Amino acid sequence: MDGSPITVAISTRNRARLVERFVVPALPALVEAGVPIVVVDQSDTDETARLLERQPEVRLLRSEPGLARAHNVALGATATPLIAFTDDDVSIDPGWVEGILQEFERQDVGTVCGRVVDKDGRLLPGAANGLYRWPANPIGLGTGANIAFRRAALDDAGPFDEELGVGAPYHSAEETDMLYRVMRAGWAVACSDRVTIVHHEWRTAREEAALHYRYGLGAGAQFGKHLAEGDRTAGRLAIIEAGRHGVTLARAVAKLQPRVARLQPPFLAGLAVGFVRRYRAVRSSSGPERPA
Repeated sequence: MDGSPITVAISTRNRARLVERFVVPALPALVEAGVPIVVVDQSDTDETARLLERQPEVRLLRSEPGLARAHNVALGATATPLIAFTDDDVSIDPGWVEGILQEFERQDVGTVCGRVVDKDGRLLPGAANGLYRWPANPIGLGTGANIAFRRAALDDAGPFDEELGVGAPYHSAEETDMLYRVMRAGWAVACSDRVTIVHHEWRTAREEAALHYRYGLGAGAQFGKHLAEGDRTAGRLAIIEAGRHGVTLARAVAKLQPRVARLQPPFLAGLAVGFVRRYRAVRSSSGPERPA
């Protein structure tokens, strides 16, 4: 595709093994389609950089830790009207980019959220096909492993909040915070089953529980920030999200689904901690925190 309208951006940190296993095999199809590729490396060693030096079609960028920071670095170093973000532990279907472009044919779509399946083909939780607008709950609409933005929508929403995301104080929610702000700026979010990637889970059960605590922490911080800035809708959505996970816990217990059940309390605990901590931080700052 000559003069590709979209860039693919991948962030990684200290996971050269995953880059070699998943990112490198995905490159030929993207290169053949003429899609620019940037990798933001936040590693402590040069192992990933040395691996990607053998891939001249990849533009390698460096940044300090923080996934939101990596996204901002990728945005600052590129100029295409669209940018797709994915992770270093996923397999990309050859038609992935084309599916994203089709969803962006609607000029009011600011973000495209694809679906994720596991290595056995099971569809992971996500929103149903359709268009979502503010004040929709951004939690569950999309995942940072499969999300794309129109640059004009990001210009309206502002940069990614670098307090959120892996490597930052609140560990997650950089993508859902951006979804919320994109919708609040008047853009639609398109969720589509046609835009699908495969995620390769590599965490233990204990690590998975810790991950869900961090998911809750980021979600709570996101809602707490916006409420502290005067957005009461965010406070209402925080209550709705807590109730949703409470219902999921009850149903999982009733249906004897131990894995689902054990992930809900960590998320709820993180949600409460993140909400209170970020709300207080914003309210007690010397001046009102500029909405991010």
